[in-house]
Amino acid sequence: MPYPFLARAASALLLVASVACSSSKDDTPAPAKPGISWTVDNSNLTANSMQLQTSTDAYEVGAYYNLGAVASNYISLRIPKAVGTYPFSPTSVAGASYSVLNNSVATAVYYAGANPIGNGTVIGAGTIVVQEVTASQVTGTFTFTGIDRDTGNTKSLSNGKFVVRL
Repeated sequence: MPYPFLARAASALLLVASVACSSSKDDTPAPAKPGISWTVDNSNLTANSMQLQTSTDAYEVGAYYNLGAVASNYISLRIPKAVGTYPFSPTSVAGASYSVLNNSVATAVYYAGANPIGNGTVIGAGTIVVQEVTASQVTGTFTFTGIDRDTGNTKSLSNGKFVVRL
């Protein structure tokens, strides 16, 4: 062979190319785990179960956090179907509620958002931020202060995060 260095160079290039193309690392991000988490009364909670209903303009998500055999908390979020920041207002579809349950009976319900949703007086305050909407999931954050209509007491939820599979 008249050019032996070319054969060695070509072999080396093929080896480098095959190693570069056969990396075992997958750069595809892993899907986020579905769920809802929040902070209330200095406790970080993550829902044990979730349910989803879809309306024309929002995803309505409910989630339970069980504290034990006789008590649990329930959070309900009305999440708009488009990416954006949604402060609760008389015309916003965004809204939330938080319930404290004892033996499946609500002992206190804290509402935040328009009542009825989208065209009434705002009770409480809050914001839902929709960060991503795909064909398979919606993700984002929330914070709100709900008001118990019967007592006037308030409950503040912060550090809220959601990943909801559609």
